[in-house]
Amino acid sequence: MSEAEEAPAGVDATTPTTARPYDFCLDGSANFAADRAMAQRMYELVPEVSEGAWANRGFRQRAALWMAERGVRQFVDIGAGLPTEGNTHEVVLKVAPDARVVYVDLDPMVSAHAAALLTVGASAAFIQADLRDPEAVLGSPELRKLIDFAGPPGRARPAGGMP
Repeated sequence: MSEAEEAPAGVDATTPTTARPYDFCLDGSANFAADRAMAQRMYELVPEVSEGAWANRGFRQRAALWMAERGVRQFVDIGAGLPTEGNTHEVVLKVAPDARVVYVDLDPMVSAHAAALLTVGASAAFIQADLRDPEAVLGSPELRKLIDFAGPPGRARPAGGMP
């Protein structure tokens, strides 16, 4: 079976996205030949690109943990990227079981993976939306169901762009 046949509905495996080469830099498996080729070209231009991706991921985890330890209980992870180990909800729920996390990303591949992996019930959700359309993101019923803007929401830095 070809990669195009394995791609979730709505995903063009022949055109790189932002999230999938980033996934490749993090040693993930949710990427295709076009994404790996793009990442290899990025390595040629910036050999430290993988280290930057790992540093970005580590910072996001530490920042979410720091906020959760100080009482923040709701998080909006905009530009979430493809799920790997140490996602925002995994980090914060360890110290704050009552925390709520909403992931936002436009990429249909991210949406497909999030739907399959987010099994924490009412604690986490995913919305497919464009961060360039803040009204669609902030007005989303799924986001409003978990996030109460009367309290402080923590916002993770977008990770979709390469460091």
